[in-house]
Amino acid sequence: MEQGLTSATIFSLAADAPIALPIDTEVNAALDAGVLASASGRYDCAIRKFSAAGATLSVDAELPEGEAMHLELANGQRLEGTIGWSTAEEAGFLFDSPIDVIGTLARNLASVPDERRQVPRVELSQTVGVHRGDRIEFVRARNVSQGGVGIEARIDVAVGEPVQITFDGLRPLGGTVRWVRRGLAGIAFDQQLSWQVLIPWLRNVARGGSGTGAAPLTIGQEPESLIPDKKVLRLDSPSRVREGVRWWNVRVRGLTPHLVEFEAQTLFARGAKVWLDIPGIGGTPAKVLETGHNRTLCEFGIPLRQEDLRILSGGRQAS
Repeated sequence: MEQGLTSATIFSLAADAPIALPIDTEVNAALDAGVLASASGRYDCAIRKFSAAGATLSVDAELPEGEAMHLELANGQRLEGTIGWSTAEEAGFLFDSPIDVIGTLARNLASVPDERRQVPRVELSQTVGVHRGDRIEFVRARNVSQGGVGIEARIDVAVGEPVQITFDGLRPLGGTVRWVRRGLAGIAFDQQLSWQVLIPWLRNVARGGSGTGAAPLTIGQEPESLIPDKKVLRLDSPSRVREGVRWWNVRVRGLTPHLVEFEAQTLFARGAKVWLDIPGIGGTPAKVLETGHNRTLCEFGIPLRQEDLRILSGGRQAS
């Protein structure tokens, strides 16, 4: 996953205060350079991790805790803050006010020639779909770059295995498992994701999710079904939906031969035409009839066969 990285600096979408970090020997790229300065002196530093709240810096000086300083980035930004903690080799720098992490990334890209523009590793917490054959499994993505994604390996993946990854709001991306260790796995994309696509997507995620404003489900409260049919087949099946050129990870919650109800972290407009890919029976067109509480009700363009329902139910009867 680290192949092709031009910077080993980690950018995080979480607003976490900086902490001391172990050295990642798997990444060979150099860190972004900066200068930590105050009225008493200037110190060259390397930026190990950058979040909205602060930065972990490699610096060859032990700095007084609480000292007011500013961090000068190579893109011309000057960020005011204070030293939160310091050792002989590393320091935690706390920003005075939250920083736009994706805006900083965009400025970094704009400050270098076209041929050197590449998004480094960005930490996030995002549900993605991993597709293997006719199976779809949902896992948590831990970080992403133009070249690949790191996931929580709660599924049985093997090094060298081909997979397809679906991020909410992007086209599906083919990839290959490069490493698996300590409950994590790294997947290299077959084709590098362009920064022109990745930066706007990351900005959307940073603003509150890759969806379009869907409200979160109330914990402990199951929404009322949008399908009134008493013979609806109740499911909890990972699937995906395409609207236009973008795909979304969804969970199918209910099915009849004519209707499907699914849960997604986006809102689909009433009347929208979508393509629903359901493992076991394949893809089929559908039209959005109604939405509510993260649930979407669609009518199939071509009714499902009874055989399709038997496959999805595992032979049990709909209730």
